[in-house]
Amino acid sequence: MAPDNGTQHDRMSAKNTAPGKRREGVGLVLFGAVLATLILIATAAAGDNGASSTNPTVIVSNYQVTPAVLLPGDKGMITLTIMNTAQSASIKENTGSVTGGTFEKTRSTDINVFVENVHLEGNGILILTKDFDRIGEIGPGQSVPVTFVIQAPEESGIYFPEAWIDVKDGRSTRYPFTVNVNTDLSTLKKPSLSVIQDLPERVAPGESCTARVTIRNTGLTRASDISVTVNSSTTSLVLTTPGRSWREQLNPGEVMNLTLGFATDKNTPIGIDPVTLAISYRNPDGNSEKQTETLGIPVKGRAALSVKSLSTDPVRPAPGNPFMLVVRVENTGTDQATSVKASLDSPFSGTKTAFIGSVDKNSDAPAVFYLQATKDGTVPVNLTLSYLDDFGAHEITEQAEVATAPGQGLLPAAVILIVLGIVGAAYWYLRIRPGKSHAGE
Repeated sequence: MAPDNGTQHDRMSAKNTAPGKRREGVGLVLFGAVLATLILIATAAAGDNGASSTNPTVIVSNYQVTPAVLLPGDKGMITLTIMNTAQSASIKENTGSVTGGTFEKTRSTDINVFVENVHLEGNGILILTKDFDRIGEIGPGQSVPVTFVIQAPEESGIYFPEAWIDVKDGRSTRYPFTVNVNTDLSTLKKPSLSVIQDLPERVAPGESCTARVTIRNTGLTRASDISVTVNSSTTSLVLTTPGRSWREQLNPGEVMNLTLGFATDKNTPIGIDPVTLAISYRNPDGNSEKQTETLGIPVKGRAALSVKSLSTDPVRPAPGNPFMLVVRVENTGTDQATSVKASLDSPFSGTKTAFIGSVDKNSDAPAVFYLQATKDGTVPVNLTLSYLDDFGAHEITEQAEVATAPGQGLLPAAVILIVLGIVGAAYWYLRIRPGKSHAGE
């Protein structure tokens, strides 16, 4: 019997389509596996509130023991500076959409750290302060100080207490440090800058001066980034040289020399005018140090005497007659003149020394001489002024003239004529007139 063509065709079709159906089944299985994996990843991310990040921690950025060296049995303080090391943290979040084969994006946000407990383990040092519990959150880059009261043991030595800091989620920090109890051992060698001043002995208002400063490193280590700023406390004392100086470093024993110029005016106050030196530098550990030095510029006044006027009483004395010479002495300087004395060098006779005493600045005083005129005409005289001020003893000499009455040379001739007249009249009366009487008889 011949085979049925229709039945044979159906068998051939079923044989040809079976492999295709198997390939489709395998593809569906692979797709389901990938989809399940992605769902598990998304579920895990959602279980972590849709974000992941690195938790910050804390460190002890600095500590200070006060006093630096304790005596046995003394009490002191330890101050710890606790700082959050994180500035910010990266967080991955689920966006809910697929971009580039991932469900996540990244953004930065600040994360605080929660300090639960701070404990100080003495290791030989008696801790008088209890633990600090639940200090609270510290923001990224921020710090908080914590101070403990301690008591030194009876034995001298170097002790090493420890700070134990516990933060949330069970993380902790251990930080040992040193406490010096009555020992000569230095825990940290530092530079030390000393300032040597070479100042002018005195400066008068209106004058200029120079001050020299030597900065020496008398410490045990190098100082770096040394900066000096000069500031005057009064506007009438002006700095004429640069006001800022810088040096990269000063090794132990090295010096930094500064030459400072100042100018004053007439209104500069008398006394010590302070000039401030602000000095900053860095230790080998990078910490910045600052110190302030003061230069006392001694401003002292200088007197300046001169002859203001000269007069006589009477105005034109006659030779042989007494007269009074009045010299007015003025002080145009910036301070008082003391022990003022005037001396006269002239052909006149009389008192030639006058004591004035003191003459204030912007003032004058008289020097009075009582003299006898011995010469006529214009007579030159020399006046010497001696005085004291803050700068020492001074002496100046000025020339002047005194006018006396002219024409005094006719007086002797008139006297002679008068005498001759009297003699003639007497001769006529005694000799000639009696003769006339005898002739009449």
